[in-house]
Amino acid sequence: AVKRAELFGIPGVTYSLTQGVVKNIIPAIASTNAIISAACALETLKIASGCSKTLSNYLTYNGVAGLHIKVTEFVKDKDCLVCGPGVLIELDTSVTLEKFINLLEEHPKLQLAKASVTYRGKNLYMQAPPVLEEMTRSNLSLPLYDLMDKVAKDILHVTGVTGQSDKKTSCLRKLRVVFRGVDGVTDMDMAGGA
Repeated sequence: AVKRAELFGIPGVTYSLTQGVVKNIIPAIASTNAIISAACALETLKIASGCSKTLSNYLTYNGVAGLHIKVTEFVKDKDCLVCGPGVLIELDTSVTLEKFINLLEEHPKLQLAKASVTYRGKNLYMQAPPVLEEMTRSNLSLPLYDLMDKVAKDILHVTGVTGQSDKKTSCLRKLRVVFRGVDGVTDMDMAGGA
């Protein structure tokens, strides 16, 4: 360790410091392995004998002050922006971006006001800041189908304000946009709508 420290110019490395680090790390690795092995053995016993409910999908171990193991079940959120399917919106190819934004306000599941729309990292329309609003304003009169590169079905991300008049909150939504009457759109694409 001293030779390596000299080679890379690391100051303060001594024999006793190296021993202290090794004496703390090696037992920590061994005890972590023992804890994981014990958890696996316990789960095997529960599965084989049916004596208790098995671990669902997450275990937290905290051995800083005493011992504490917490079992938490993480449930998949159907509205998750990353892994969820998104809200299905069916549109005609003639719908302009401005009309689409107005539809978002009226949509029973979304009710998004002041919506900004992004497609594949490209800002189609931004409500703020004023400079971006001015730059993207010309897109409002264009058909959304054209702005989405004439793709029959794809994902849009929309940010906006939702909620009652006294409690407005900012939110981000993933939308599955499907254009009716376009080749490549199947009945399966239209399923699961909002």
